[in-house]
Parts: sequence; C-alpha cells; structure tokens
Amino acid sequence: MQDPLATLSLGSRRRFLVELVLVVAVFGGLLAMMTIDQAIGSGPGPKIFVLVRMAALLLLCTWLLHRGGERWADVGLRRPARWWSVPLLLVAGTSAFLVIALTIYPVLGALGIEPPRVDHTALRGDLIEYLYWAGPVSWGTAAFGEELLLRGFILDRIIKVIGSSRLPAVLVSIVLQAAVFGSLHVHQGLGGVIVTGTIGVLFGLMWLLGGRNLWACIVLHGLINSISHYEAYSLPSS
Repeated sequence: MQDPLATLSLGSRRRFLVELVLVVAVFGGLLAMMTIDQAIGSGPGPKIFVLVRMAALLLLCTWLLHRGGERWADVGLRRPARWWSVPLLLVAGTSAFLVIALTIYPVLGALGIEPPRVDHTALRGDLIEYLYWAGPVSWGTAAFGEELLLRGFILDRIIKVIGSSRLPAVLVSIVLQAAVFGSLHVHQGLGGVIVTGTIGVLFGLMWLLGGRNLWACIVLHGLINSISHYEAYSLPSS
C-alpha cells in the first residue's frame, strides 16, 4: 500500500516546515516572556497572560490548518474509534509515567544533573491560587492547549515535513516533537528538558497507540498537572 504522504510535493513540505518553525518560534517566544513559576502567586495580569498566550497560539494554528483545508480533527482532536481505548491508554500511560517518575530522578542524580527547577511554593495553603492553576491552567492551557499544539499540530507538521506516515518515520517524529517539548522547558534547567522530553515521548506513543487520537493524552496531562499543583498546595508550612 502506497504511503499517502510520499506524494506530497516539495512545495507542500516546505510550507509545512515554515508553519512548524513559525509555531515553535512563537510558542518559545511567548513562554520566554513569562514562565509559569513567575506567574504563580502574581497578580491577575500574569494569570490572564498565561491563558491568553495559549488562546493566541491555538488561534494561529487554527488559521494555519484552515488555510490548508484542514481541521483539528485531522490532527487528532476527534472521537476515538473505540471508546474503551481511552481508559485503557490512561491506565497504561499512568503506569508508564510512574515508572518514569521513579527511575529518571535517580538516573539524573547519578549523572550529576540537577532535577527540574520548579518552584510552586506560592500555592502552599492558598486554595484560590491552587484552584486557578489546577483548573483553568492545568486543564485549559496545559492539558488541552499543549496537547493540541505538541501532539496535534507540531507532531503532524513534523510527520509531513519528513514525508512519510510509516512507523519508523512516525517514531522519529515522536522523538523530535518530544525534543521540542523538552526545549520549551529550558527554564527548568537540563533536568527539566530531559524529564519533559521523556514525558513527551510517552504522550507521543499514547497518541500513536490510540489511533493518532489526542484524548487520552489530554486527560493524563491534566491529571499529572493537577496532582503536581495539589502536592505544592498541600505542602506543610515551613
């Protein structure tokens, strides 16, 4: 069976490359303006900025998809072909995430690499602050927004730039989008890049095993972020 992407013209692949570079550059530039750590505990302006920048990125990608005759459903935001695949992937993905969490930090320590620099102490004991970051941010910008951008738009564009939908090319694309995901967390240090990049590979594999569908990734991403914020909120006072 012929690979449908093998027929993509050089001009089309160049357009996909330009779109890929544009979205990654804008994404990186907006993240560099303010990290999540800087926004937590700040006033309403930074909090609104975190939501607005994700909305702007999604609007940009929506426009790029529309001008190419595509929709978000074409890059994974659609009803799963088999409803039971989502809870099954969530169980498998959660198990894999726990294995990663239990093994990667000792490995980083053995290599002399500092763990991710994450400071969410401003959430400690502040219920309103916690609810904001565990709700609209964890599920809106992180779970829904980042999955649409990374495992949806960016991964799709990498596959199309490579010009093959065959498994080896898709696996390479998953690793490349994970590298982008990790690099977007460079403010957390090398440890943060490695940890988030590894999680990016996990989400990419979940997307692939789920029939190139985003919903299992979205739910697991939201759960991970919400639990992380709850841990910071429930820390005992020093």
